[in-house]
Amino acid sequence: MNEHSAIPAVDELVPHASPMLLIDEVCSADPQTLHARVTIHKNSMFFEEGLGVPAYVGIEYIAQAVAAYSGWRGKQEDPTSPPRIGYLLGTRKMTLACDWFQAGSCLDVFVKNIFEDEQMGVFEGEVRNGETVLVFAQINVYQPASENDAQQENTTTINQDTAKP
Repeated sequence: MNEHSAIPAVDELVPHASPMLLIDEVCSADPQTLHARVTIHKNSMFFEEGLGVPAYVGIEYIAQAVAAYSGWRGKQEDPTSPPRIGYLLGTRKMTLACDWFQAGSCLDVFVKNIFEDEQMGVFEGEVRNGETVLVFAQINVYQPASENDAQQENTTTINQDTAKP
């Protein structure tokens, strides 16, 4: 699956910093797919002693793998490009085969580009422990065309007619 032998570190591909950078590494990537990995341990974000990490966090593992895919594609065009911000809009067809990811689990996260139309995208994602699929989701994502667009979208305004009690 690896089109280029040198894949940058995950923090060069995903616009998150610790502790919210949840995936550990990108194992392989190609023009349609990406394979990432995360190991669950007591210092993992969202870890609960005696239980592990809630399986619903798998949607964020999938979303961050999509972000890594976008960052990897950007690096293919320009190796100096920084990762771009993107947004998880929602999910369809999400299934969970467990309640918790157990401590010590090494999880593989696979994402596949299903559809892209300018700034919108649809991806299928799986979180697996070995061959067992623990989380499956189809997610919808949005990536602004430019950093300027992202900043404008983060600016909030108040509609005074609806802000009054």
